[in-house]
Amino acid sequence: MTAVNMTYLFGTEAYLGCITADRDEADEAELRSQALEYINNFKENLWSEDPIVTIVAGEQLREGETVDTVNAFGKVNGKQILATQAVMDKVVKHLEALTASSSPVDLREPMRKVEQKFLSGPGAGAIIGAQAIDFQKQDGVTEIVESVEANAVERRFNDALFEDEKKGDVRIRRYPAFVGCVSNFTNFLDLFRKSIRNIELGVPVVVMSRGNTSQHMFRWCQLLLQMMLEQGVDTKYLTFVSCGVEEQRKLYQAFPKSPMYFTGSRAIAERIKPIVGSMMASTGGPNTMIATAFNSKVAEAARISNCIENKGQCTALRHLVVPKITKEDVAAM
Repeated sequence: MTAVNMTYLFGTEAYLGCITADRDEADEAELRSQALEYINNFKENLWSEDPIVTIVAGEQLREGETVDTVNAFGKVNGKQILATQAVMDKVVKHLEALTASSSPVDLREPMRKVEQKFLSGPGAGAIIGAQAIDFQKQDGVTEIVESVEANAVERRFNDALFEDEKKGDVRIRRYPAFVGCVSNFTNFLDLFRKSIRNIELGVPVVVMSRGNTSQHMFRWCQLLLQMMLEQGVDTKYLTFVSCGVEEQRKLYQAFPKSPMYFTGSRAIAERIKPIVGSMMASTGGPNTMIATAFNSKVAEAARISNCIENKGQCTALRHLVVPKITKEDVAAM
């Protein structure tokens, strides 16, 4: 029988140590103030004058068809330049070079300095504000408050993983990782969990554009590149690709070793899954809450979760499983 490595299983002492240690708290009032300042000073035509483009190693590649971008309600809010085949060829060449030379590197110190600028300022207000303008249905302040706490845990996970690699217990495969962004939680998931956590361990990331609400993730990508430069981090580790779904599929097929982190619709996931072998996807629920008894605290948690993010988004409660609950109890919630 093959021995099982218990180190990375839920419930181990090492795992619990990462999630039970002290966590930082965010300054919610300051985050809200920064976001309002960004929104109040936002230039209406900015996203048309500075359109979404493909970025490779810090270089903006502007060749291609210019199309309108739309917000969460289908209203035009800017421009996007879709990559030509020549631009896509440059992307492929860049990613081939990264795939061929994926040596271990420790970028935790500079990337965590970058991360703090997004969690407390000056980047926090910019990403919350851009999200509010583009998506319009998310409490971006609470998202960053949650990120401050969650990121502390995830940094400890990465620290443990990197130490295990140095000891020879694991090997991190540093092939470029594709990031499929989500419209409503991109700062928490795509910027921090998928991009910064990978880059700090030397894993290059490739952020893909969306068919709608793509402006605000492109803006955090711009900021991230700028901050990486300020901290001396090679911009080869962050690529942004502005293209359609079919071009994305061809790109994934060209890099079968690369993982894909996708958060989005099931329809798009179904089109990606057959061509991406290492795909980690979250496609919108159903989210289920299970409790051993019904009481006021369970009722409060269910009520808040059921209403979060205007309901219908990925973290909204879909099912509550609890014994001995009556219709009157449900109505009272």
